[in-house]
Amino acid sequence: MNEIGVGLQLYTLRNECEKDFFETLVRVEAIGYEGVELAGLHGHKPEDVKSKLDELGLSVIAHHVPIERIENELQAVIDEQKVLGNTRIVCPWLPPERRSPEDYKNVAETMKYAALVCSKQGMEMAYHHHDFELGRSIEGSDLYRILDAHDAIQAEFDIYWLNQVGHDPVEWMQKFAGRTPIIHLKDRSDDEREATVILGTGNIAIEEVIEQGQACGVQWWVVEQDDCDFDPIESVTQSYKYLREIQLKK
Repeated sequence: MNEIGVGLQLYTLRNECEKDFFETLVRVEAIGYEGVELAGLHGHKPEDVKSKLDELGLSVIAHHVPIERIENELQAVIDEQKVLGNTRIVCPWLPPERRSPEDYKNVAETMKYAALVCSKQGMEMAYHHHDFELGRSIEGSDLYRILDAHDAIQAEFDIYWLNQVGHDPVEWMQKFAGRTPIIHLKDRSDDEREATVILGTGNIAIEEVIEQGQACGVQWWVVEQDDCDFDPIESVTQSYKYLREIQLKK
């Protein structure tokens, strides 16, 4: 049975990455993370980022790439990922002006096309959601319609956003078992802010999600905290320790 890796979405450390991307990678590896999910290269060349990641022994879990690039320069994006040693491209966000029923239909077609092109080149295409793609039920959600466009489209579920609209992350994971290589683990403050917080300090049932990982084909648990009340490096350190304490891997 393969162990599920523990990685970090670097958007959490976006300010640190902007100041010194490579030093931030050094600090992430020192915490114990095995891989990173990229959110841009912060002005560096793909080959230089690949060299640094190899030096540190960090895997590239996936890369969040704007939908405009996926639509307009897909092959260039794929070629860039090959240099990075990455096999997963993720569409991370839809701007507000692209959320009409017709827009979602077009996004589904874009994702289908991109997923099929990627699969022919040994890569995967995934969609990362927020709350605005979610309806009252799984089948009644725009997210479902996107993922239902083709089995080649992978899902990157975010347990915070699913919880925010009253959905059970486990139900989504089971519905799309085998198509959920990455799960974003977040926790939510138990106050009126409902902010993202260090794992294990909020009110989301994280352990229930983790228990379903192997059965649903999860390959990576990815820590993400949209905004940190404390030092971001310390926050992701504590989240990592929490995952290890509940025996995610070691």
